[in-house]
Amino acid sequence: MTDKEKGPSREFPGILGIIGPLVALAAIAVAIALSLSWFTWEGNALSDLGNYNNGLPAAIIFNVGLVLTGILLLVFTYWFLRTITDLPTKIGLIPFFIALCFLIGIGVFSENAGDIHFVVSVGFFGSFPFAMWFVGLGLFRFRNLWWFSILSIILPFFSIYMWTSWFGGVFPFWTGNSIPEITTAFTGIGWLWLIWLLYDRSNFSVITQ
Repeated sequence: MTDKEKGPSREFPGILGIIGPLVALAAIAVAIALSLSWFTWEGNALSDLGNYNNGLPAAIIFNVGLVLTGILLLVFTYWFLRTITDLPTKIGLIPFFIALCFLIGIGVFSENAGDIHFVVSVGFFGSFPFAMWFVGLGLFRFRNLWWFSILSIILPFFSIYMWTSWFGGVFPFWTGNSIPEITTAFTGIGWLWLIWLLYDRSNFSVITQ
């Protein structure tokens, strides 16, 4: 595919749908690499990486990465909302827009900020599944998107299972919640990348015309 043949999803700001999550994943990976002396997946929360008392370089990279990811995906989401014409899908993406604001809040208000960090963290993990449900239900009207609609509805329940299992002590060796956090994040990232791919391949023509 030549540059002239590339669709808007592969240009700015469409490409931010791919780049944004990669920034967060890279920031998390680097922060963990700088925190190997104390961080464990079983015993910590990902937010511990953003605690400035646990290591300034790692915390800066982690928090800046989350803020930058949130900003990049807000730009992408705004662009996507202007691209689509289907009202139910537009409404369905509102919780995702809100979730991104919470994501920025996690980076701005680290664990050092106190209770507000807990509020924005719960807001983030609790809001974007609703975007998946709302969008999935709205797209069920289109037969060629049934598979994506069903996937959008089912995926959040995997996250719910991980969190309820953690809270319920199903995995007693998990004293931290980083595993439920990262698995929940991956469901959201995978869902977003599928949206990008479907748009890139013109499978979303029914909601963009």
